[in-house]
Amino acid sequence: MEILLLLFVWLYVLLQLLVLAGYASDRPKALRLQAAQPVAILIPARNEAENMAKCLQAIGQLNYPKDLLEVWVGNDGSVDQTAAIVEDFSKRFPYIHLYQVQGNLGSARAKGNVLAQLMQQSKAEFVFVTDADIEVAPDWINALLPHLIEKNSGIVSGTTLVDGLSYFEKWQGLEWSLGNGYLIGLNQLGMKSTAVGNNMCFTRSAYLATGGYENMPFSVTEDFQLFSAIRKKGYASLNLIEANSLNISAAQKKLMALLHQRKRWMIGAQDLPWYWLFVFGLQALFYPCLLALCFINMELALGIWLVKIALQSLYLLLIHLRLKRRIHWPSFLLFEPYTFLVQLLMMVFYLLPVKMDWKNRQY
Repeated sequence: MEILLLLFVWLYVLLQLLVLAGYASDRPKALRLQAAQPVAILIPARNEAENMAKCLQAIGQLNYPKDLLEVWVGNDGSVDQTAAIVEDFSKRFPYIHLYQVQGNLGSARAKGNVLAQLMQQSKAEFVFVTDADIEVAPDWINALLPHLIEKNSGIVSGTTLVDGLSYFEKWQGLEWSLGNGYLIGLNQLGMKSTAVGNNMCFTRSAYLATGGYENMPFSVTEDFQLFSAIRKKGYASLNLIEANSLNISAAQKKLMALLHQRKRWMIGAQDLPWYWLFVFGLQALFYPCLLALCFINMELALGIWLVKIALQSLYLLLIHLRLKRRIHWPSFLLFEPYTFLVQLLMMVFYLLPVKMDWKNRQY
């Protein structure tokens, strides 16, 4: 039993080293946009009155010619003031448009359905997607678009982090940092996975080649679904982790909302390549195996745990350095207890026969 437990926990430590190696390898060079192109920005929105104005204000601060922008906000059955806020912005800024989502297009559902309908409204060849609770970076388009224009490129995504004032929100920010780090580290080792759904862009040609969301099976992780479909059509993909393409997302305010969000991701992750399932399996089993090892060899378990914390902390520092983000040291020092509790709660919540609730819809 001790050998089996040691195998699992050391494999997790080796995984951390592998991700660090991938992260430290050559990263894509920054490209300068030679000539601005017409761009469509699609924003699905459902009951986002709290965030909608900040999102559109950030869009308005983009360092990009506004006469080349078409911004489409898809109001997906909101019962708050989301539509009214967008209408007010559209009166002041002619490039902003409100679209009332009606019914489902083909097999598309939820966010995929909104994007499918917005694709039919927009015209530009280059399409950017973000969420209503996101504040995009001023150079978002300038940072991602040059890579999308590259030959055979189909889909490109940047990095999104969570930010907030409370410890709970800042811990989520550190969690997102690690998640993005894993995505980039393994991606640079050739282990492709997904795009970041609130910070991605793709060509209309690549999208249409897939048949669009209306011809895809329903998935709660529509970003991974589109990423996979575009790559299957032979297009190249790229994931970036750079400060000039960093978008900021609102954090989950309550623990239950966080667990439902994570359950959604875990359901969608079932369709990922086998190596990602192996990665998630190691993550899920690390703490249970470490706890079991404590009863057999406390000193060894403690040593492995400290190695894990050291590697994790180093990775977080490297990511924040690349993204030019300051570390909130009190939350950083208390991040490990948060990680331990949330991962155990996630495992229990995932196994419970409770439907995943997202935007007041159950799946």
